[in-house]
Amino acid sequence: MTNETTQKGRLIMTIVAVVVGLFLVFSAPFISMNALTPALKNLTNVHQVQQPDGVWDTPVKILTATFHVWIALFVFGGATLLVIAKDIYADKKWARPLALTMLALPSMGGMTMVIPWMVLVWSDALGNKVSSGMPAAMPIMLIGLVGYFIMLLTEKADAKTKVAQTITFGALGVVGGMVFMNAQHGVRHFLTKGPFYESSESNPELFLGGFVMYAAVALFFVAIYFMAARKESGWYFAMITGIVTFAAAFLAFVDRYNVPSGQEWLRGAVLSAIFIAIIAVPWFRKRIYGEA
Repeated sequence: MTNETTQKGRLIMTIVAVVVGLFLVFSAPFISMNALTPALKNLTNVHQVQQPDGVWDTPVKILTATFHVWIALFVFGGATLLVIAKDIYADKKWARPLALTMLALPSMGGMTMVIPWMVLVWSDALGNKVSSGMPAAMPIMLIGLVGYFIMLLTEKADAKTKVAQTITFGALGVVGGMVFMNAQHGVRHFLTKGPFYESSESNPELFLGGFVMYAAVALFFVAIYFMAARKESGWYFAMITGIVTFAAAFLAFVDRYNVPSGQEWLRGAVLSAIFIAIIAVPWFRKRIYGEA
């Protein structure tokens, strides 16, 4: 990664920052609520009715809370993009990595809103398909991804460097979104337990697979910023986050391998392991940091 751009490239990035910034401030919050309401209605009217002894009560509160957190992040991210747009055009070196980080918000947040729609709106608690159509939050994810990769690839770099960037920064977003979704499962199961924590029960696996993975998501954004800024600390943040999320997801899977969400933790552990392997390969690291 060179972090060097042409004037035309900076103009394109500035336009992207303004357009996506306006979208995040004025449209994304309403789209998010359109994605949340049908999911909550299906949770209470379908899933809880079909499986009254399951753990479908806590997801109502979890989804409500996390969707609103993402809405707040969208607005702050959009405002940041609008404020720093002129700095991107002025070629201030800190502005482009910050913009890339802000664009990761709708990319990752939109993904975490699309998946509940696929699970809760498209099918019932028994796995029967009940509806179809594009998830309401899909525009948030797609607009975020387009802006994210335009901001990432609009720089002076050879083809190999851009391939390394696409794979590495794409993996950061995909794994981060998967980690957040698996954290939803962990928190959901964790909050249905208690009030005691016996050694024979799921302790601390569900805490690691829930709240710890929630916290780990923040480090994905930190890693994106510092890696985009060609700071060596970004690689360390990414590696630490990869190891933590792999361990948490794998332990949660071992504990819950016999339930449907257990397979999600397994997929999350595999994705984290792949991510660790990618950033550990010298070919990727050298090109991300301009050492090749």
